[in-house]
Amino acid sequence: MRKIFLMMGFAMLASAAFAQNDNGKADDMERIAIAPVVDAQDAPMASKDMLASKMRQICTLNGLAGEGSNPLFSMKATIDVLSKELTATAPPMHALTLTVNLFIVDNETGNVFSQTSIDVKGVGQNETKAYIAAMRNIDPKRGQFKAFVDQGKNKIIEFYNSQCDFVISKANALKAQGRNQEASQVLYSVPKVCKDCYDQCMQMAGNIPVSSSDSGVSQADDNGSDVQTVESNTMEIDNGIFVNFKGCKRYGNKSRMTFNVENQNKKDYEFKIYRNKIRVIDGEGNSVETDMAKIAGEEFSYSTTATIMNGTPVVLECEFKDVDTIKMFEIVKDGITYRMRLSLDCQ
Repeated sequence: MRKIFLMMGFAMLASAAFAQNDNGKADDMERIAIAPVVDAQDAPMASKDMLASKMRQICTLNGLAGEGSNPLFSMKATIDVLSKELTATAPPMHALTLTVNLFIVDNETGNVFSQTSIDVKGVGQNETKAYIAAMRNIDPKRGQFKAFVDQGKNKIIEFYNSQCDFVISKANALKAQGRNQEASQVLYSVPKVCKDCYDQCMQMAGNIPVSSSDSGVSQADDNGSDVQTVESNTMEIDNGIFVNFKGCKRYGNKSRMTFNVENQNKKDYEFKIYRNKIRVIDGEGNSVETDMAKIAGEEFSYSTTATIMNGTPVVLECEFKDVDTIKMFEIVKDGITYRMRLSLDCQ
């Protein structure tokens, strides 16, 4: 009997260890950002916006970042109309049966890494409302979406682990053409879970001089990507919204940076911020992600939204593992990377 209890105990410990490892991988893989792309020309714009919102929820619920963009991969959707009719009611209603197809694809080759489909129905006073009703019936929590995303994530990670040379070569080619912003975007797309490739790419990214005036990239290209670098302790991350560096202190083996976020507009500003989109570049060009982020006194593990009122600065605190020199502070917002050159040692 004692042997049976011992075996059960070992099994429970093994199960717990496996669960912890699995959760760790899921947290790391949240760094993979894939922007939804809806390819359905005949669908009303409002229904496409709702579908894109559902796709972002599917990403977020299953360990992807549904905000931002990835130059190498994307999640695409198409819509097939199975039936379209008017109901025999007074007044008549528009009834649609649609198939929504989702794909995670390699943007370079068009190869499909994962796909799934779901049939949905919608009824409305007009065709647009019927489309919207159908999109509203998509449940992002369905198990098929988890399997769909998991397969896509695994394929993407396999790609980065086996074809890191291609990623670096692509970034080098873009850099050679003076397209530094696009080169940085390629390098920053590598998830941290692909450690060897990630380390190589962050080393390279830290040494790419990037500014909003780089040739080859417009201020708002198709991906909405841009990189803006300032040489002062203040940077504007939106119209009238400023991040001001206040100081940096060491606490044991951690460095904590403090900023004021200020709103110079008359209206309140809803500032959405993601912890995994805040980082520093150390003196050797390595990218270091924040271990802790807090805004307006609220610590957040993934994302949060803070209301910034005119004339009332809000404190942003970011804690990193201790580094000798902080060369640059970075924050990504709405697909744009904002960089603040600092070159400081925390005291």
